[in-house]
Amino acid sequence: MIITLLTDIGWEYAAEMKGMIYSINPQATIVDISHDVVPQNIMQGAFILYSIVPYFKNAIHVGVVDPGVGTGRKAIAIKCRNSWFIGPDNGLFYPAAARTGIEKVYELVVPEDASPVFHGRDVFAPAAALLSLNKKPKWKEMDVAEIKKIDFGAAVKKEGKIEAKVLFIDKFGNIITNATDLFGDKFKIRIGGKEIVAKMVKSYGYAEKGELVILKSSSGFMEIAMREGNAALHLGVKEGDTIEIFF
Repeated sequence: MIITLLTDIGWEYAAEMKGMIYSINPQATIVDISHDVVPQNIMQGAFILYSIVPYFKNAIHVGVVDPGVGTGRKAIAIKCRNSWFIGPDNGLFYPAAARTGIEKVYELVVPEDASPVFHGRDVFAPAAALLSLNKKPKWKEMDVAEIKKIDFGAAVKKEGKIEAKVLFIDKFGNIITNATDLFGDKFKIRIGGKEIVAKMVKSYGYAEKGELVILKSSSGFMEIAMREGNAALHLGVKEGDTIEIFF
């Protein structure tokens, strides 16, 4: 099985995780999703995992966005229909795992000699490597209901408007919201203390350079974008902000 890695720890620490995996399974296939998640931003990591899981049909996903490392938070392995998720029990995996179909959850045993500040290397990487060899790590089964859950929420429709939340801002500055459908050609948007008017388009190429538009992102959520510009920077928006879309 492919092992994917998603972390906020940077490439140098991720290399230690890879070394640990290869020391157990030299034939492992490792795919780096990202090691540049904003530090401690669990929601951002969760969104990225949610977006990529449909395209890995048989994989072990290791996630390390773990501000609670070394505390009483559990280390877990989630078994889904065609994949595994391994990492901290802080909600990071829940949207992606629920999308895939959760079957069982296990609490991983943390070795006594594991670094209390680097479970990615000493707990999660070895567990993934063992699973890739069809071997069981040391664990005990948990009730699925016990795991931490986060979700993206739902955009709220009110009279004449929708209130949505900014889920993710990509490297282009596109503002991806938790709204899934909008009907119309042109909308007034209140965001970041500013009001703008944006038209609905199918793709970025239908906008003029520097024009703000609304479109459905590749992940299925509505996004606000600026052709050949940075919508988030232009509007002063950050992840977690509320957007009002008037129709």
